[in-house]
Amino acid sequence: MASIYAYLDDFGKITVWINRNFYNGRSDSFSLLGPHGKTTNLVITGVEEHNTSLRYDMTAPADMEFGVDYDVREQHGMTVPLVYRLITHTAEFNKRFLYSGDDLGPMYHALYTDFAVWAPTAVDVILRVTIAGEQNSYSMKRTEKGVWRTKVMGDLKYATYVYLIKHNGHYAEALDPYALSCNGNSKESAVIDVTELEQVAKTPVEGYVTGTDAIVYEASIRDMTSSSLTGTIGHGTFNALCEENTKYNDLPTGLNYLSQLGVTHVQLMPVLDFLTLDEFHPLSSYNWGYDPTQYLSLDGSYSSNPDDPYARMKEMRHMVAVLHGHDLRVNLDVVFNHLYDVETSCFNATVPYYFFRYNGSGFLSNGSYCGNEFATNQPMARNYLVHVIKTLMRLYDVDGFRFDLMGILDIDTMNAIRKAAVSIKPDAMIYGEGWDMPTQLDWSMKACLTNQDKMPGIGHFNDFFRDVIKGRTSYDQRYEQGYATGDLNKAYDVLSALSANVLTDPYFMRFDSPEKSINGLETHDNSTVWDKMHFCCQNENHDVRKARQKMMIAMTLVAQGVPFLHAGIEFCDTKNDNSNSYNAGDSINQMDWKRADYNSDVIEYTKKAIALRRKYKAFRFSKTEQIARCLRLSVAEGGTVFYDIDYSDKDTKTSLIRVVINPSFDEKDFYYEPGWQVVFDSEGNNQEEKTDHIAVPGLSVIVCVR
Repeated sequence: MASIYAYLDDFGKITVWINRNFYNGRSDSFSLLGPHGKTTNLVITGVEEHNTSLRYDMTAPADMEFGVDYDVREQHGMTVPLVYRLITHTAEFNKRFLYSGDDLGPMYHALYTDFAVWAPTAVDVILRVTIAGEQNSYSMKRTEKGVWRTKVMGDLKYATYVYLIKHNGHYAEALDPYALSCNGNSKESAVIDVTELEQVAKTPVEGYVTGTDAIVYEASIRDMTSSSLTGTIGHGTFNALCEENTKYNDLPTGLNYLSQLGVTHVQLMPVLDFLTLDEFHPLSSYNWGYDPTQYLSLDGSYSSNPDDPYARMKEMRHMVAVLHGHDLRVNLDVVFNHLYDVETSCFNATVPYYFFRYNGSGFLSNGSYCGNEFATNQPMARNYLVHVIKTLMRLYDVDGFRFDLMGILDIDTMNAIRKAAVSIKPDAMIYGEGWDMPTQLDWSMKACLTNQDKMPGIGHFNDFFRDVIKGRTSYDQRYEQGYATGDLNKAYDVLSALSANVLTDPYFMRFDSPEKSINGLETHDNSTVWDKMHFCCQNENHDVRKARQKMMIAMTLVAQGVPFLHAGIEFCDTKNDNSNSYNAGDSINQMDWKRADYNSDVIEYTKKAIALRRKYKAFRFSKTEQIARCLRLSVAEGGTVFYDIDYSDKDTKTSLIRVVINPSFDEKDFYYEPGWQVVFDSEGNNQEEKTDHIAVPGLSVIVCVR
């Protein structure tokens, strides 16, 4: 451990820390050593004593240059590099170095390639290019706004490269944050000829589907086809999810399984580059991919050839086109809140300290609980993420994004991202986890759920909906019941959940628009609904839990807001009570086609509930005013919930929908005026006859219309 550290933390401010093991941390004088032997005595403005060290604040010369090395020497002769640290988070730094050009990264031409990297605090940058195993290095020139540039002649279509960036007397090897792809295990960035990718045709999806018209289904590229029972030739790859006509017994699998459900959007778990999987031997380990190492390059483990930078891009683009051909839009799960390892990240190598959040003492903020946070509020970080979103949409034709731990990102960045996305696709979906995480970012700037009114058109996962209907989801709360798992005291809370939490008193309002309420009972995180019922419904038999599962699926699909289904909820999937299966392997995470076949009746029920939602517009109101005007909500004896929607629908020739939810074990009988038709019974079936008597079996949801 070094005894002395020196930091440039602001314009005119240097901070030095001296460990007490070095002259008890005492020094009476410091000097700044600049280029060409220039020495400047520093003025100490404050000393702060700590248990193991002393901190010295001192003034820095006003004429210090960026792009040169400085050292600090204390009175006993110890000399250390001056590190550009928190100065990179100042308004003045961003004013000087904010670069708004669109030419960062490699710009390929058949006869030459231009390279540009933003590294304003670097002293030197060298480009190292590899072609067919032969390496060549090129000096780069510092230009305006701290952008380093060079032009390399020749056809670099299949070249890979890295930057060698000098800070504080040392060169760090860096991938290019703006590179479109890389080789196997992210050893080098790749030069890409985009015209190669354009040979893979895009397939447009007909119509306009967004907001409350969407039905989102979360799935993993790997999990969808990793089981040998899937019947695909390949397993766990982009290509495998393109294979047609695969079955287990008579049950469609893989692509055809997704396409027959009736959902509108498939949300793919992370496909961007993550670190903890050997791309050349992906089956030797398992990870969901929430350990990002690059934000723009795809992960090679889903590719047929990880070492071919073009393969992953072409196969991803083709897969999206195939899904589009099956009327499925594609949302990507992006992890822009942290990096797996700060020290080895391309961001830290290019501009140390700039792209990560720190507290006033220079320690990393850790609201992600992963050791760091990406500083989205920094202008170049914000510009970068907007660039990434636009690039992913243009290259791969994806339709939306789910943001992991979105509450760590800032409001301005999320609004800029949505603006960019809808400029490309007007029905692009933008939503995420709006949890209020303990980040250094001020609450007023967080893209969290309690700031939803500052983010028009951006959805948030609604944990109120989840907890009220299913019960709280964390492992230490696994015995806690929700309305549909046995706690009938939550019946009145269900009224708020069914109305997308947009109604004011006496209801609980948390959103100003129903499109902001993403209603899901399980996601990849935590236990499945079925596994939770092992604990909160532990004294009930299989058939009772199955009825509860169906009831929860139906409630999700008739509620106002945006329904969200996690792969497997439709066949009572289990992770064998593993509540955090991010690295638990294929046997736990893969689609269990045997279980799906066994519970095929629940799949059919889910498909009917999806079809019901898509048929009746009244379940998909996009405006709060419509919900306030048309919904009538009440609770009857025994916790039965009545959910009426007074809405004239010319397409279905209906004027009133009545949803009755019976959470008890007893059948309930209700008598109304003649003319009611049950369009969704306890098995999801439509009953043709008109009646004045509605029978609601225990643990069921009945939908009738007139």
